Amino acid sequence: MQHYMFDWAEYSVFIMMLTLSALIGLYFGCFRSEQNSEFVYLLGGKSMTTIPIAVSLVSSYISAITLLGVPTEIYTNGTQFFLANVTNIIVGIVTAVIYLPVFYKLQLVSLYEYSLVLFSHSVRLIASFMNTVSLITFIPIVIYGPALAFNQVSGVPVHVISPIICLVCIFYTTLGGLKAVVWTDTLQGALMLMATAAIALIGLHKVGGLNNVIQAAKEGNRIEFFNFDPDPTARLSFWSLIFGLSFTWTAQLAVNPGVVQRFIALPTYRQAQWSIILMTIGVDVFAMLTMTIGMIMYAEYQTCDPLKAKVINRADQILPHFVLDVAGKIKGLPGLFFAGIVSAALSTMSTSLNTLAATIFKDFIVPYMQQKTIEDSASMILKLIVIVTGIICTLFILVIENLGHILEMASSFGGMTTGASLGIFTLGILFPRANNWGALGGGLVSMLLMSWIFIGNQVVTALGLINYPAKPTRIDGCTNLTAFEIHNITSMNAAAALNSTTNGDVFYLYKISVFHYGLISCLLVILVGMPISLLTGKNHQIPHHDLLSPLLHKWLPATQTEVSTSEVSLRRM
Repeated sequence: MQHYMFDWAEYSVFIMMLTLSALIGLYFGCFRSEQNSEFVYLLGGKSMTTIPIAVSLVSSYISAITLLGVPTEIYTNGTQFFLANVTNIIVGIVTAVIYLPVFYKLQLVSLYEYSLVLFSHSVRLIASFMNTVSLITFIPIVIYGPALAFNQVSGVPVHVISPIICLVCIFYTTLGGLKAVVWTDTLQGALMLMATAAIALIGLHKVGGLNNVIQAAKEGNRIEFFNFDPDPTARLSFWSLIFGLSFTWTAQLAVNPGVVQRFIALPTYRQAQWSIILMTIGVDVFAMLTMTIGMIMYAEYQTCDPLKAKVINRADQILPHFVLDVAGKIKGLPGLFFAGIVSAALSTMSTSLNTLAATIFKDFIVPYMQQKTIEDSASMILKLIVIVTGIICTLFILVIENLGHILEMASSFGGMTTGASLGIFTLGILFPRANNWGALGGGLVSMLLMSWIFIGNQVVTALGLINYPAKPTRIDGCTNLTAFEIHNITSMNAAAALNSTTNGDVFYLYKISVFHYGLISCLLVILVGMPISLLTGKNHQIPHHDLLSPLLHKWLPATQTEVSTSEVSLRRM
């Protein structure tokens, strides 16, 4: 089995991408003086257009987790994850119909100001804190995957390439603000699409076409779309994908401050709606490409699994190995693909850092500053926050590398924290009787209970008490192994497969699939928050229509049609 490594052509393409990203930040930071304004730094002066925003949303939403984790998921566990394309459409519709009308109308720089206007400062701080924790734990996952892939193809240690990627991202995000983030996202999104499509086409040609891919998947028992197992401890099923993952992804889109920040950076509501439509289409195109690559990888390695053959050390390294296998002789193409993976990571990280800066500044710093000081030092403080949080996220990679596969890590971290945020916003937007005490109680219960479940799951997984059996793979076609080695590896894998079940003694909640975390976390907020609200809200008044989803307006009593700017400003103080 021949193994290619990066040469001068690959490094040239890779370095060119990093350089262009840095130059965009340099342009907006040093040659556009208006970046010193908080309004321009965080919202691009509301002069952004639909296409760049939509591409930026796709680039941020896809992330390196999709480019690396999804092909590995399909290769390892079959086609069940294809249903995620349906989930993505559901999430786009829910966002456009329920959440976007409210948030665009209010035009809040920090999304968590909504919690302040509707509930209280305490609820705002809890929601902001959960978002901050979520992003600080999510960013290292996003960076670790590409660093691991780059290590596989270049030999550069993960601990060397990770800081380099992070420093480039911190540099252009710090200097250029939202405009730099959006335009680098546009560049990186185009790069991701070209690279992914090229690898899919070359791989398809290498294995002999789509018919061979489908035939290999059938022979390997990879075709599975409708696993209706109702057990919530089943790792992946129809229910966890359509319902569980819908809540996690809605939390990452509809109530994500970075995403909403892009929506309100557009001049009109109509443009914001179109950005969701285009983003949904773009995400599904990328997802289908990565899923197809996963099936092509299985067709290529049907009789010689690289992981069992000890050619790679982790399942997450299968895609980098495949890229070098099928495209290693085409100068520059592997470099283009891995530049695309790193671009996806940079895009997600830059968006998250920009969001963190806005959230921390508006929710934790501004309330304790004088207005004159805010006007004079806002830009400097925002840039300092980007630098500090970027360094913290870089250091967290040392922790992330000891955990599981990146797709599961992202789902568990995201569902644990953002699910509770979704619950708080949903409580406010869809339940007019919800009050401050309900939001506080629901948010705290969800956060504490999900933290307990998450930590318990990580501990029992690390102890080997929870194992999910993957689809069978073969090594009888490996030319780099002797017959004796094949026999030994096959025997050991057969013995391990007998033990690849969930230990019956593990506490039930620890066994729940991480793909259900977003659903459980959100529902906990609502199921705890509503009874508390009803018990404590005897004199509760129905909020302004603008604070509630338009779906409810026709059933509500007449109230003011707008939340006045003066009222919002007063609440912020």
